[in-house]
Formats: sequence, structure tokens, C-alpha cells
Amino acid sequence: MIVDAMRRIRQRLYRQVVDTGPKQRTSAFNRIIAAAIIISIFFSIVATEEAIQAKYGDHLIRLDWIIAILFCIEYCIRLWVSPLDGRYGKGIRGIVNYVLSPLAMIDVIAILPTFLGIISPELYTLRVFRLVRIGKIGRSRRFKEGLYYFNQAIKSKTQELQISATYTLMLVLLSSTFMYLTESKVQPELFGSIPRCIWWAIMTVTTVGYGDAIPVTGLGKVIASATALMGIGVIAIPVGILAAGFSESFRKKRIENEQTVQ
Repeated sequence: MIVDAMRRIRQRLYRQVVDTGPKQRTSAFNRIIAAAIIISIFFSIVATEEAIQAKYGDHLIRLDWIIAILFCIEYCIRLWVSPLDGRYGKGIRGIVNYVLSPLAMIDVIAILPTFLGIISPELYTLRVFRLVRIGKIGRSRRFKEGLYYFNQAIKSKTQELQISATYTLMLVLLSSTFMYLTESKVQPELFGSIPRCIWWAIMTVTTVGYGDAIPVTGLGKVIASATALMGIGVIAIPVGILAAGFSESFRKKRIENEQTVQ
């Protein structure tokens, strides 16, 4: 009787872990874990600010322990249901295979800093490895679907993206060459070679503009202005291509679903 009850609980937990619920929605279990991941990453980042650490350090430590315990519980649950997953195998073998899997190792790395920090405060910096928890969000079905649509968009628009990349390369090479011819004698330390000008061109085309290299001649400023204006297309063109690819991917998927229903 107890064995049957435990088996039913195990099956229910497995369905929660692998998202096999109705309409393939993200299960409550994975929603809670995803929320904990986001909260953990947020506070891990905030805790690097010395002022916040000094003022709220004790509260952050308590929160850190709560989240660490939650992830320990999650790890144990995944460990318990792992033999039900065909990827790992049955019995002890399934548990061992799960422990050695990349996702399980990420879980361990994410949890360890909390406990190691108690033993040796100098190891507090290991908490930075908590950021790898964000990889666990990849277990979410919605994330996987989004990644699928993104890959489909890239595959369907490969030729257009290649044309966009060629345009970017030509713009960088031409603008850096013209800037070299214009500014090399006036500012040899900044524009004395085409590779140096390529650095400037990339910063200008991508609209980053660090400001460490600025043309001083009139013609140089004209070239820089034209490069900056044409650089808008470097961002806008691939964004438009990917947006069109996303729309096509969603439309194809919707048509396939409708045909399956019929």
C-alpha cells in the first residue's frame, strides 16, 4: 500500500518535472523553480554592490539559504524521478547517469557556493557560478519553443542574413580605408593603419562609439557621418529579416497544427 502510494507520488512528480501536463503548459513545479532562478540571479547581481551588501548583507544571506534549500529539494526530486526518464536508464544506473549529466552538474555548481561560503568565507566569490543557473531555464517548454522558432527564422533567412553580413563587411572595409587615406597623416597614432581604422569603423557602424578615435579633418568628419548613417542599416536590416523569419515560422507552425487537428 505504501509502495503504491510512493509510486503514484513519484509519477506525479515526474510529470511535473518533465512538463507532461495538459496542453503541454509549463508545470507549477517548473514555474516555481524558474521564479527562484530569476530571484537568485537578481540578488546575486545586486549583492556585488558594496553598499547594498553592507546594509542588507544579513537578509541576503538568509534569502540565499532559503533559495539554496529550495534547489536542494529540487535536485533531490529530479534525482528520485530520473529512473523514469528513458534518457538516463532505470534503477541505480538512471540515478548515476543523471548525476553525471551536464544539467545536474550545473545544479550542483549553483548550490555549492552557499554551503562552501559557510565553511570558508574566502570562497564567497564562488557565488558568481550561480549565474549558470540561468541555463536551467532552458528546461522550460516555452523557452524551447522560442529557441525552435529562432532557429527556424535563421535557417529560413540564411541567404538574406549573408547579404546583410556582406553589406556590413563592405561598409567597415570601405569606411576604414577612406578614413585611413584622410586621417592617417593628421592622426597617425589613431588612424595610422587600416587595422586601426577598422576598430574605429566597427565602433561607428555598431553605434557604440567609444570616442577614443575621432576624425579632426573636414573630409574625415563627412566620412564618419556617412558611416554612422549607413550603420543604422547594419542594425535595422538583420532585425527586419529575423522579424520576417519569426512571422513565417509562427505561420507555418499554426498551419501544421490546424492540419493535424483536421
